[in-house]
Amino acid sequence: MAGGKGSRIRPLTLSRPKPMIPVANRPMIEYIVDKVKKSGFNELVVTLSYLKGQIKNLLEKDYPDMNIKYSVEKKPLGTAGGVKKASKYIDDTFFVLSGDVLVDIDLNETLNFHKKNKAIATMVLTPVEDPSQYGIAVLDDKNHIVKFLEKPSPHEVFSKIANTGTYILEPEIFDYINNKKREIDFSKDIFPQLITEKAGMCGYILDGYWNDVGRPKTYLQANYDVLKRKIKPEPYGKNLAEGVGRLGDMWVGTGVDIKNKVRLIGPVVIGDDCVIEKNCIIGRNTIIGDNVHLEKNSTVKGSVIFSDSNVKEGSYLKDCIVDSGCTIERGSFIEKGAILGSNVQLGSFSRVRSQRSIYNSTVILPESIVDSDYPIVM
Repeated sequence: MAGGKGSRIRPLTLSRPKPMIPVANRPMIEYIVDKVKKSGFNELVVTLSYLKGQIKNLLEKDYPDMNIKYSVEKKPLGTAGGVKKASKYIDDTFFVLSGDVLVDIDLNETLNFHKKNKAIATMVLTPVEDPSQYGIAVLDDKNHIVKFLEKPSPHEVFSKIANTGTYILEPEIFDYINNKKREIDFSKDIFPQLITEKAGMCGYILDGYWNDVGRPKTYLQANYDVLKRKIKPEPYGKNLAEGVGRLGDMWVGTGVDIKNKVRLIGPVVIGDDCVIEKNCIIGRNTIIGDNVHLEKNSTVKGSVIFSDSNVKEGSYLKDCIVDSGCTIERGSFIEKGAILGSNVQLGSFSRVRSQRSIYNSTVILPESIVDSDYPIVM
């Protein structure tokens, strides 16, 4: 499923679909497709809508040996409605995977569980601290889901076992999806009916990594987790040996020019054709995309900088996200959780406050303090 607009993580999704957002310099959807391929599966149906061409172009270029079909939604159909539209390509047991969720799951083990329990639907579940953003479930001793509620309010929470958005389904599920209705969602419309009818709705508890990459905080965490090898594959790049001013895991691409007196504190990733000038500090949990230029005396810690951006002399970036093609003029400071959309120009000696968003192609004047979001100019 790769058709959503990703509104919760704007402005990163203004110029790309959410599954194309890079995590450790690799589009999110690649983690999912690589998992499918390495598990021995070759047939894939991708539901598309928003900026669909970008996803299709990537998959056709990088996975020519896979049998990939595309189902395009002209209007939002919901998770179940979108899968029903793709049903013409499906005649056997199938997985439903989200193109914007990172999950380290053994697909074959989960499939065996599904078959053993003779389920019409298996929902992959995981323990969470805060269940308010997810569907929650209760299982009986036979792994059947006996109670389920989507996004409970605080007084409705009865479980901290949450829906990961990963399912295994039988083709019979299509009999429950009436595509003449409004948007149809698995969690809100289909699964409660299966549970009520005791039609064979099972739950599989995941013992592995899962991250619903839907918000800036969880997006940054996904990058950090790849750097810490909590999820595979490793980042692109050659491992740089430790030495004077270089500590920890460092993955560096080709054509990178690192000047004298640069401090690298891993884990960090530096993409291809980057220039890191003297006296820069790149702190742990930092990811720098291709063709990024860090001028002298700049510091970047815990941040993600997309490709083709320029950070001028003496700037400081801390736990923030900078989209592609940005120019951050000298002496600027970007605080924790801030997001700069693509092609933003941040004036010299400016400060972007924590959690603020600046949308694409905005020009911020020198010596500004950005303490509110800058929305799209229509």
